[in-house]
Amino acid sequence: MPLSSTECEAFSRLGINSAETMSDEEFYQSVPVHAGRMAHARLVGEALPPAVAARRVGVSVTQLRQRIVAGSLMAVHRPGGRDWLVPAFQFTETGEVPHLGCVLLASGRPLSALSMDRFFRIPREDLDGASPRDWLIAGRDSVIIESILAGL
Repeated sequence: MPLSSTECEAFSRLGINSAETMSDEEFYQSVPVHAGRMAHARLVGEALPPAVAARRVGVSVTQLRQRIVAGSLMAVHRPGGRDWLVPAFQFTETGEVPHLGCVLLASGRPLSALSMDRFFRIPREDLDGASPRDWLIAGRDSVIIESILAGL
């Protein structure tokens, strides 16, 4: 389906020429697609199986799955589609990132695990150079993180 004039204009403001075409092969070999695939592979490679994640958080696997469904914990499908993996950005060495459930629910909409991984790990100027994850682990105000996330 062709792009609307509004969409073409928006792409143009980002420096993207929507009139240029790209083959499927060129698309899949492009830097953004390759970077996204590598980031997803890292996310999955570092993720914890449900039983390990449940032990780390101190709940049963059933309770862990309930949190995933409720949105207060993120999960991705295991490669092959069977069962879940729980991304590691949500954990510390001894448990869960403080206030994680409230922060995840603050977005008010579903976001991808990869987007949330990026959000939690990248340092931000408005957090004095800390990442949201480090900010929460340091015991700083979670409402600030919730408000940033709600505004995304």
